[in-house]
Amino acid sequence: MLRMPSFEVHHPTSVAEAVALHEQLGDARYLAGGTDLLPNLKHHLHAPAHLVALQRVPELRGLHHDDDGALHLGALTSLHTLATDPIVRGHAPALAAAASMIAGPQHRHMGTLGGNVLLDTRCLFYNQTRAWRQALGSCLKAEGTWCHVIGSAKGCVAAQSSDTVPVLVAFDAQLHAHSPQGEHVIGLRSLYGTDGRLDRHTQLPPGAILTRIVVPPAAPGTRSVYRKLRTRAAVDFPQLGVAAVGAFDGEGRCTALEVVLGALLPQPRRLRHMERAVGEVLDDALIEQLAEHGYKQARPQPQLHGDVAWRRQMVRVEVARALRALRP
Repeated sequence: MLRMPSFEVHHPTSVAEAVALHEQLGDARYLAGGTDLLPNLKHHLHAPAHLVALQRVPELRGLHHDDDGALHLGALTSLHTLATDPIVRGHAPALAAAASMIAGPQHRHMGTLGGNVLLDTRCLFYNQTRAWRQALGSCLKAEGTWCHVIGSAKGCVAAQSSDTVPVLVAFDAQLHAHSPQGEHVIGLRSLYGTDGRLDRHTQLPPGAILTRIVVPPAAPGTRSVYRKLRTRAAVDFPQLGVAAVGAFDGEGRCTALEVVLGALLPQPRRLRHMERAVGEVLDDALIEQLAEHGYKQARPQPQLHGDVAWRRQMVRVEVARALRALRP
C-alpha cells in the first residue's frame, strides 16, 4: 500500500491570505484539485509539511468574456467545465476538446485548469514508487544527480504532458499570477523552460499562485483543433499532443496558423515554417509539406511510454490530421 507522508492542510479564503500563508509556512505546496499532487505524495515525490488548499478562494473562480472579447478563465475552473461550457466551446473549441480528453470523468470534475497548466513534468524514471527509484539510484528530477533518459547530469528532460497547454500556447494565452512580490502576467509561450525539474520548468515566481488564464480575442475566421495520441482512449497521459489554431478568410485561404506539439519535451514546441500556409488554401499537398516540417522538427525523448521513432513518425501523421480537420 502506498501511504502519504504526514501534512497539515490550511484553508485560506483569499489569494492574499493564501500567498502570505504559503510564505509563512515555508515547507508548503498549493493544493487545487489534487488529482496529480496527491498521487505524487503517495509516491513520495514530494513531502511537504503543509498543504495550502485553494478551494475556498472565490477570486480563483469564474469564466467570462471581457469587453474586448478576451476569454478569462479562473484557475479553479474544473476541467469538466472547461470541456462542456458553451462559452469555451465557442471561443476555443480545441481547448474544450483537450480538456475533454484528460484522464477520466472523475478526474475532470476534480482537476482544475490551473493544475493542468502547472502540471509537474513526467518521466518513466521519476513517476515511480520511492523503492523503485531507490533501486535505480534515483534520477536528477528526484533525489539523484543523473538523468537516465539522456545520460547526463546537466538537465532533466521529463515531459510537459498537459493537454491544455499546447492549445493555450497556440492561442498565445497569458497567465496571471500573484506572489509575495505582487501581480505577474506571463505569456504561456515563455512560461516553460528546457529543464524538467520542479523548481526550473516554469518561470513562475517562487510562492506564486496562478489566478487566471486569459485567451486573446479570436480573429475572424478562427478555427482550432487538438489531437491526442495515447495508448488507451481514456485516462492515459499523451504520448503526443498536437494543437492547431488557424484563421481563414471568406474564400478559405489561411490568414494565420500556429501548430504546437506537446508531451515530447519539458516545454511545448511551436513548429516553425507554418507561415508558409498564409495566403494559401490548405490543400492536401500543402498539408503534407507542413506535416513534414513538423516531423523534421520533432525530437521526442524516451521519457514516456512508446517507441521514440514511432512517436516521431506520428508527429507527421497527427499534424496532417489536425490540419485537415482545421480547414474550413
